[in-house]
Amino acid sequence: PFEDALRNQTMEPLLNKAMSVENTSPILSRAADWRMMEELKAEPWYQGEMSRKEAEQLLKKDGDFLVRKSTTNPGSYVLTGIHNGQVKHLLLVDPEGN
Repeated sequence: PFEDALRNQTMEPLLNKAMSVENTSPILSRAADWRMMEELKAEPWYQGEMSRKEAEQLLKKDGDFLVRKSTTNPGSYVLTGIHNGQVKHLLLVDPEGN
């Protein structure tokens, strides 16, 4: 469930992302993006690129969720979860526009 995933988080990935924002070199920026993507792939809730239908088939009970790359909005991520028996798909938006 969502609460368990939050409890298991550390601040390190957040700090790594914060530090990558300050990189000005394209090479350093790509390296930071690659490292961040590797960290993301290691998370049990991250499923990579998949359709809504594929994501829905993975969810079994209330509280189940995953994060996936959108197949219809390139470069975007979607939080897919089930609550009260209903599946919801929420497009994740970076408030900084990155």
